[in-house]
Amino acid sequence: MSGKGKKKPLQAKFICRECGRFLAWALISAEMSCPYCGAWVTEENRKRDYEVYLPADDDQLVLFKDEVE
Repeated sequence: MSGKGKKKPLQAKFICRECGRFLAWALISAEMSCPYCGAWVTEENRKRDYEVYLPADDDQLVLFKDEVE
């Protein structure tokens, strides 16, 4: 069976809607608590600078390495 047609899990950039801090690149099903202000952030309520979704195993995440460090 080939891998064609299979959807890969996607990651999105999570930014806290309350304080605006970058939290992580995470799977869109993720929920996280902002360590700065304590707000819960989900796909539905995260702040969006732009819409970018990347497959979980995508090498392009290296482009955003400075945001993670």
